[in-house]
Amino acid sequence: MDIPNHALLQAEGFVALVVVLATIPILRRFAPKLGLVDHPGGRKRQCTPTPLVGGVAVFIALLIVLLDGDLYLQYPGFTTGITSLFVIGLLDDRHDLGAELRFVAQAVIVSVALSMDGIWLESIGSYTGTQFELGILKYPITVLSVLGVINAINMLDGLDGLASGVVALTLFFILGFSIESQSSIITLSSTLLGATLGFWLYNYRFPWRTRASVFMGDSGTILLGFALPYIAINLTLPSKTTIALEPAYLLWLFALPLWDITTVLIKRVKAGRSPFLAGRDHIHHILLSHNLSVRQTVLLIYCISLLALSLGTSLHYFKFGSIGLYTIFLLTLYIYVKLVYRFEGKLMSQSAEVIDFKAATDAKKDKLNKKI
Repeated sequence: MDIPNHALLQAEGFVALVVVLATIPILRRFAPKLGLVDHPGGRKRQCTPTPLVGGVAVFIALLIVLLDGDLYLQYPGFTTGITSLFVIGLLDDRHDLGAELRFVAQAVIVSVALSMDGIWLESIGSYTGTQFELGILKYPITVLSVLGVINAINMLDGLDGLASGVVALTLFFILGFSIESQSSIITLSSTLLGATLGFWLYNYRFPWRTRASVFMGDSGTILLGFALPYIAINLTLPSKTTIALEPAYLLWLFALPLWDITTVLIKRVKAGRSPFLAGRDHIHHILLSHNLSVRQTVLLIYCISLLALSLGTSLHYFKFGSIGLYTIFLLTLYIYVKLVYRFEGKLMSQSAEVIDFKAATDAKKDKLNKKI
């Protein structure tokens, strides 16, 4: 790839970064009038109302780049997808749509968007030179895969800087592969990374800021949850890139969100609970329950995510192939699930000990009162 293309890449990512940094303060001022404010209560940990306009800023930045460079003509499905999903997320932020309605709407939009651009997972990988094509199954498998990432990113958005930081780390790796393979998707990768970093600067708890000044909202998490796999799938298609990624490697790009959502679904199904309902059973909730601060929890999850991305990338570069990538991913998923259950078990034991101690203390007080 020549130098002018690299200059364009840097310019578009920088434009997205600046647009988000500039628009968030303006949007934050109008958030109460638009009804885009997240109020304390229930499962929410914030102490004060917080504007839900981070996703709006990210969408504006993406739209400016898409329209300015005529990229919307090159990626009509992508443009339609992020716009429609952004609207669904915005309505959910404003009116709290039901989980089932939201899922159905996402499924329809994702199916239409992928069809418009012809972006489908063509195979699940190869073994000894034989490519395992998906055939007609590529349509439902691709749609379900994208929906899985959308909801995994959405569920991960539970602490200041968590989802945006994990997404930014993933985009660094995606952008690297885009540049190496000279894919036409570079511009989208760069723009998304710039926009995400711009929001992260407002959302992360830096030492000089005790809480996030703005939240992303469902409008942002759903948008990013669609854009990430859309770009990643492009990198597996020989028609879209000079060096195609192994489809199995996509699991490693989204390892942490997928590990988390899989563990949560297993726990909820075993407990007879709906997998669509919100709860405090995600990895960040468990770590917080072990007396880690919000910043410590987020940094630890960053490290886990970076470790997973690095491991998957190493396996890909050392030519472990599809079988190796799938096998080791399933092994790490098993280890992750076991560790989560162990941490939860310790937490329950500690809670039981506290309850027993309190009960014993109360019993002693009752005996003393009776003697008196």
